[in-house]
Amino acid sequence: MSGDASPGVPLAHYRTHRGAGVRVTCRDCQFHQDLPLEAVIARLEARGVGGPQTGIVELAAFVRAPCARCGGRRMATAPCWG
Repeated sequence: MSGDASPGVPLAHYRTHRGAGVRVTCRDCQFHQDLPLEAVIARLEARGVGGPQTGIVELAAFVRAPCARCGGRRMATAPCWG
């Protein structure tokens, strides 16, 4: 075992799920924000750091803004629906 975390399911997969988005959760205070999937993919492409092939788990490494509630910078990302 290499110790590297899995990048997770590619964002492109979630395009097949109606209403799919990305939930960004602060690991320090659990505050979360839901973002539209296509907006997240477009932002990754515009920054030149990823796109639809980016894994949902590895996406957390690309979050630049601190938590709106506590200012923390340790984020987790997961799919959300709704």
